[in-house]
Amino acid sequence: MRRKVSEPSLKYTLLLLGLFLAMMLVMRFTAGRVAAFSDGREIIDLRFGISIRETSDAIAGYTERGALLYRFLFLAVDAVYALCYCAFYRNAIKYFCTRKDMNTAARSLLVSLPVIGMTADLLENTVLFILLGGKSQPVILCGAFTVFNFVKFVFVYLSLAAVLIGAVMKLILSLRHTYERRKEKCLTEKH
Repeated sequence: MRRKVSEPSLKYTLLLLGLFLAMMLVMRFTAGRVAAFSDGREIIDLRFGISIRETSDAIAGYTERGALLYRFLFLAVDAVYALCYCAFYRNAIKYFCTRKDMNTAARSLLVSLPVIGMTADLLENTVLFILLGGKSQPVILCGAFTVFNFVKFVFVYLSLAAVLIGAVMKLILSLRHTYERRKEKCLTEKH
């Protein structure tokens, strides 16, 4: 027996947007704290397209205290952030790309984009946790980090694009519907 799934509401979508933006601020603040304790070193998983060599050099450059903060504070905040952006993007895509506007296969594909991005983000965090705890940076782990970083950014940006396009399309359809209703109302008043 198949259960009926209700469509997401605008109120819930906006609530998730607020949570997503709040977690973004917390993550940026935490990144600043890690940088302060690491002689200004940036958070490497916030960089798109980082190479294996850059990954290895950046990890080797963290101070002991900075690496500890990165591992146990920033990566925990980043994991919660990943869950928040995944929930928001999935819900927003479902809200903007309704079943009547789009076929089920295309909608399912779009809804899976943020899940793939979040999974890559969490795998990236796992590899980074291991790298920051070791004395050396094995090439295989630096390579895995680079791949997960790339996949994360691509799918998160695709999710953002799907939400923005969905929002514009929903606005256009709403305006068209409003125009048609007013036009119909004017025609009925004339007769």
